[in-house]
Order: sequence, then C-alpha cells, then structure tokens
Amino acid sequence: MRILGLLLALSVMLPVYATAPAESVLEFRQALGSPASRYSQSLLTEAYQRLGVEARFIEVPLGRSLIESDKGNLAGELARVLHINQQYKNLWPVPYVLFDTHVYLYVNQQRCAGCQLSQVQSLAYVRGTLIVEELLRKLPASRQVIGSGSLDAAKQMFLTGKVDGVLFPAYKLNATSTFPISEQILQSLPDYHFLHRQHQELIPRLTQMLFQLEREGFAERLRLKYGVPAPRRQLSRNEKPFAEY
Repeated sequence: MRILGLLLALSVMLPVYATAPAESVLEFRQALGSPASRYSQSLLTEAYQRLGVEARFIEVPLGRSLIESDKGNLAGELARVLHINQQYKNLWPVPYVLFDTHVYLYVNQQRCAGCQLSQVQSLAYVRGTLIVEELLRKLPASRQVIGSGSLDAAKQMFLTGKVDGVLFPAYKLNATSTFPISEQILQSLPDYHFLHRQHQELIPRLTQMLFQLEREGFAERLRLKYGVPAPRRQLSRNEKPFAEY
C-alpha cells in the first residue's frame, strides 16, 4: 500500500500533457496535388519526426500561405523558390535542395499552333505561384490571365477550352484532351523548405537530418515513389542556397 501511495503521489507531481508541447508541433500548408509537393511533404514529415517535431499540414490557399508564414501564423513554407525571401523577409531557407521546379507551359495547338508564351492570348495559372506570376507580369496588358485556387481548377479551364494555355510550376500535365497540346519548359529553379525566423534554431538540425536521409537512401526511395527527379545540383556542406542554375 505504501508503494501504491508513493506512485500516486508521484503521478500528481509529474506534468501531464494532453497534447504535444507547442514547440514540438509545427504547421505548414498542405501539399498541392503535384508529385514534387507530395514528395516534399513526405520527406519533411520524416525529417521532423526524427527530430521529435510533429509537422502538421493544413489546407491554406497557396496565395495566402506566404502571408501567413511571413506573419508567423504558419511555421513556414513547404517548398518555394529562393526569390520569395526578397519580399517575405521573415522566411529563412533551409539549405537543402528539395527538387527542381520546372515551369511548364501547355498550349492548345488548335488555337495557337507553335506559340510561345508571349503569343498565347489567354492563360490560366494557380494563384500564389510567385515564379509564374513574375513571368505573367512581363506579358502585354491585353492578355487574358485567369488565376485559379488549385491545380485541378487551372487544368480544367485549359482542358475544357476556356483558355488557350496554362502555366504549372513543378507539375507535368498528364491528361487526355480533344485537341493537340504542346509542352514547353520555361524555367528551372531549385526549391527549398522555408521556416519563419522564430524557428531559426531548427534550421541547422533539420539541414543535417535531410542530408542524413539523403545518405541513407530514404530521399531517393521517396523520389522513386513519387516520380520526382533528383535536383540537378545539391548543396555542399556549409554552402549557401542558390537561386538559379
């Protein structure tokens, strides 16, 4: 009885957590439907888990997530090109290349045979993809440009003939259509994971863990699972992230 009483007394003294401590849970935007984003989510989930951190992924519009991440309402960005921290100063890149973002242009050849981006009269894209928005800003004001909230919505606008072309970052269109489609790669840039500066102490440990997963072959197995090629060039030890190849 004395032992039971002692155990009960100790149980009262010890703290009990109904959920994980706040510092061990980080929230990010849920991956889009592209293989590259789903690969990144799986890789980062494993890396954070090994560090004792639970990575939670929630539905946030792509165009809104950068604002919420920069404010600190989200822990950071799942995968973005380095250019974002020119505008969003609170987001710090993790120096490990997740994948290469190819910006694809798909054009309806019945309406615009052999056309380049500057010649396509109407285009769809996913709002919040900054690399695409930079390209679109260079087009004449007369072009009809429609931003959608998701990959599927942009794809459907193109496949149903509502627009002549569509721009996708890190997403290769693989769908049947009633018209011939041309594919062009307009740009190729490295993508990184970003953390809000309030979590900057995690960056060295997370970087080390990502490179460990690379050495173990875990990252390569995930790339094969999702059909994502290895980046053209990976960073070396202590090398700063680069924006372009």
